[in-house]
Amino acid sequence: MVILGSSTGPALSSESTALHEVKIGYTSTSTSVFPIEFARRKGFLREEGLNVVMIVMRTNVIMNALLTRGIDYGTPATSVIRAAASDLPVKAVAVLTGRPDYFLAARKEFKSLKDLKGKRIAIGTFGAAADIALRVVLRQDGLDPERDVIRLQMGGGDSRFAALVGGTVDATVLNFPFNLQAEKLGFNVLLWLGERLEMPLSGVGVRDETIQKNPGQVFGMIRAIYRAVVFAKANPEETIQAFMDWTRVDRELAVKSYELGTKSWPDGLVISDAAIKAVVDQAQAELKIRGPIPLDKVRDWSFAEKAIRK
Repeated sequence: MVILGSSTGPALSSESTALHEVKIGYTSTSTSVFPIEFARRKGFLREEGLNVVMIVMRTNVIMNALLTRGIDYGTPATSVIRAAASDLPVKAVAVLTGRPDYFLAARKEFKSLKDLKGKRIAIGTFGAAADIALRVVLRQDGLDPERDVIRLQMGGGDSRFAALVGGTVDATVLNFPFNLQAEKLGFNVLLWLGERLEMPLSGVGVRDETIQKNPGQVFGMIRAIYRAVVFAKANPEETIQAFMDWTRVDRELAVKSYELGTKSWPDGLVISDAAIKAVVDQAQAELKIRGPIPLDKVRDWSFAEKAIRK
């Protein structure tokens, strides 16, 4: 587990109220959650009175911690939506990445998805975003993800990359910058999954009670992130440098990560209802949930819509 404290931002006046500590769980350092980190580095979160502590966790740990009040927010948007569809008291209030920044990387002898039949593929957690995206593209290429491949839970992107390099698996779903590092090591990057589907890969998930009892905090969080996305898209050089400082990657990887990020970060921090419904429908089928599931049960875009207007 890695914990990042709030970095230095614009100083608050002595008349300002004390910063409120907020804990956010995320799975790995990547473009998918960079808008939050950038909002932290730019001081936008501090200006909202928030001292953000970012904690690296596995997806299932994030969801447990969110539900048990161990953390205040979680970034695995797909898992949050699935949980909400299952009657758990959480909602997605923003989308940070509207298209999966995942790439399917494999050993060099594999040239296509169909070559992976019977092979071992590393994912994060069953039912999480990487797993859902992988299953979609496998089905598109005629493979049954339950029968034709062996999906292994390996945690975050760094762990999946290590499993591929170490030969534990034949292929894995990787995000930036691990896909570029894999390519440099001679692995084949077969596909950018974002070409095939729109989905809420990462976002901001929160408990219903926080929305009800502390809507001002939720709005401040979303407004700060929205400002970070707008700033990032307008200031590539500063953003690329910040990404390099955060991830410790070289400039080439940072530039390519930024290019992908600008394609994946939604301008208004929301995506289409069709993409949300696809996640809900899949959860309903897999979890055998009966009855209709209104989208308002799993997402609340009111904070993002208000942030845009401010």
